[in-house]
Amino acid sequence: MKFLVVAVALLAVAHADVSHLSGYNYAPVSIPAPAPAPLPVKVAPAPVPVNTYIPPAPAPAPIQIEVPAPAPAPAPVAIPAPVKVAPVNQYIPPAPVHVEIPAPVKVAPVKVAPAPVAVPAPVNQYIPPAPVSIPAPAPAPVKVAPAPVLAPAPVLAPQSVLEEIEPVSADGYRYKTVRRVVRRRY
Repeated sequence: MKFLVVAVALLAVAHADVSHLSGYNYAPVSIPAPAPAPLPVKVAPAPVPVNTYIPPAPAPAPIQIEVPAPAPAPAPVAIPAPVKVAPVNQYIPPAPVHVEIPAPVKVAPVKVAPAPVAVPAPVNQYIPPAPVSIPAPAPAPVKVAPAPVLAPAPVLAPQSVLEEIEPVSADGYRYKTVRRVVRRRY
């Protein structure tokens, strides 16, 4: 529904925007005259390449730098080869550990509580609650209003029941039925 309203609003705006035009009375198309062709411009031909060899420029002379002679190498030192010792299959106990134990501290003797006193076991019997007395409220004062004067009620004539809509069944329940209305279209 919203889309329909928006579409009609856009159509109205578009119609209002072009309403000042006078239909299909457009100006005729004018074809411009062809422009004159440009005159050919003569360009001098490029020089033809020559197949001759031009040797490269000579390389500059190398620069000589004097480097002092290297120092003589130190004399080699002879290192004796390590002696291989075969492993021995033998248990080596761990190093002993020395732990200092503090001297015992004297503690005051602990007083023991006296032996518990024997308490009789509870007896399983009913004890009624204490009676509660609630004071009665004071009587409220009674106000007597004067008797109103009533007009006699109008007597309505009994009306007959036109149709019983929900019939009561023999068991006392009311069952609602769905009534179908068939309408024919011509």
